[in-house]
Amino acid sequence: MILGEERRSDPRSGALFRAGIILTGVGVVSAASVLHTFDAQPDAALAIGFAAYLGLMALAVPRTRIRHADVVAFLVVAAMYLSAAFDPGENAVGLVLYVGAMALAFVVTRAPFRPLAVAGFALWTPALRFFDQDPFGVGFPPFLAIAGVGSLVFLVATLIVVQPDGADRMRSIGYGLLGVACVSTVIERHTVVASLVAAPDDLMALVIVVALPILASVRFRASLRDALAIGLVLATYVLVAAALILGKPYHVDVVAIVHRSAELALQGKDPYVALDVSEALAEFGLDPTLATHLENGEALRSLNYPALSFLVPAPFIAAGLRDVRVLYLTEIVLLTLLLLRRARVPWRPLIAATIVGNVVITRQFVLAGVDPLWAAFVAVAYLYIPTRWLSPVALGLACAARQPAWFFVPFYLLAVWKRDGRAEAGRRAVIVFSTFAVPDLPYLLMDPGAFVSGILTPIVGDLEPYGVGLVRLAINGVIPLLHRGAYAALSIGILASLLLLLWRRWQRLATGSLAFPLVPLWFAWRSLQNYFAFVATFSMMADSELMVTSESDGLRSDQLTGGARDAAG
Repeated sequence: MILGEERRSDPRSGALFRAGIILTGVGVVSAASVLHTFDAQPDAALAIGFAAYLGLMALAVPRTRIRHADVVAFLVVAAMYLSAAFDPGENAVGLVLYVGAMALAFVVTRAPFRPLAVAGFALWTPALRFFDQDPFGVGFPPFLAIAGVGSLVFLVATLIVVQPDGADRMRSIGYGLLGVACVSTVIERHTVVASLVAAPDDLMALVIVVALPILASVRFRASLRDALAIGLVLATYVLVAAALILGKPYHVDVVAIVHRSAELALQGKDPYVALDVSEALAEFGLDPTLATHLENGEALRSLNYPALSFLVPAPFIAAGLRDVRVLYLTEIVLLTLLLLRRARVPWRPLIAATIVGNVVITRQFVLAGVDPLWAAFVAVAYLYIPTRWLSPVALGLACAARQPAWFFVPFYLLAVWKRDGRAEAGRRAVIVFSTFAVPDLPYLLMDPGAFVSGILTPIVGDLEPYGVGLVRLAINGVIPLLHRGAYAALSIGILASLLLLLWRRWQRLATGSLAFPLVPLWFAWRSLQNYFAFVATFSMMADSELMVTSESDGLRSDQLTGGARDAAG
């Protein structure tokens, strides 16, 4: 089995090209997020960064390579990092030299690996700190800078040193990218939560920089090497998350609302009726101005998430859990382990890097406290799409956890229709809806108006415009601000267009069933960062060259693609 999977790592494979473009997108959106915080760039720049991220995901969808997509990816990364050079607090010369180094690496790297070279430099967000006027600041350990530089040097070495065995070279590059992603995440943690002494995650960054090159060089069982390498990286990621959780308590409304709703449910009350957002914020010492607001300026006072959002953390809170972000971190780790279990060797490090190196995932789901459970259930639904019950039940549970999962339903049913026909798609639609209804039904029966109004508020409610999408450009005056209905019509039009495109070009664009569902939200009235955080992970997961979608299909993982295979490069 492993030998067969190793043969999939042929560098001529289009999957290698697509994986590099996807990881480049992760680096771009991470750099945009760091720039927005570290250098206080305008919100419009962040919206453009998210647009570039989604655009790169689109470039990675076709089964055949798009000509010069690697050059486009390089130019996007170069533009992102060079834009920071205009900030007075940045070292413009240093950033120009950094982009020059990326260009040199791009040229000297063999063509099939060039997207991975671009991805590595995109993921190395420490460049934005190290080329700042005050690179170390208060409490930043200088040895961490050595670890950061060491991770990039190791990656560059794996890219330019040719190894006779293609699988070994692919694994080495994967470790290099994973090391860059991990160490960059440790360094970025200091932007949010500083430590006066060397913290455990700082020390683990040094371990990573030493251990990964050793694991890439030694010769023993590949699966064991992967387990050790990824285990060290995940342990470091958990330490980073622990530092964030311990160093910064609840500070946004979403986590306080869910925590308070779970407490009300444990008391036998209906959170859709009993919850008062201002009271929830006060309970956890948050400023009342943090509440989401309506267009008229009033604060939103009711719960607007499906029932599973508070029913899942409720038993843990009853058992004494004081910070539900610990549960959310556990969900992220479990999702990562699930993906790694289903990933082909040696693609696992690249897949892990889409989570570990994604600043938006860390900030939104760990630091801010947005529940990632819906994303985990969506992953189960697609990874096990051949199963007649587990897959649709998982998607129904995802819909019962958060509204972003709703946008996957039409794409999922289209995929099932293409695979198994109209009747099976109809049967699964019933299962998805029924599963969604089970946890929500008691609250629907208790107060239909409060429940329906609550869960539909994020979609049709008169909330204030907010997000990192098209509406942000309008809020900042770059383009005119339209009526809320215009954004809804545009989003629906984009959604319908993507579904039609998939229906007509299924064999070539099948991975779009996971990459496309959340794209319409960039054009919506509300386009929060957490909506898009997992798009890269889903895009990687959708590629049958990288993942096995069922235990029974062995190396023929063609459920989503109808057996399409990449042409040799």
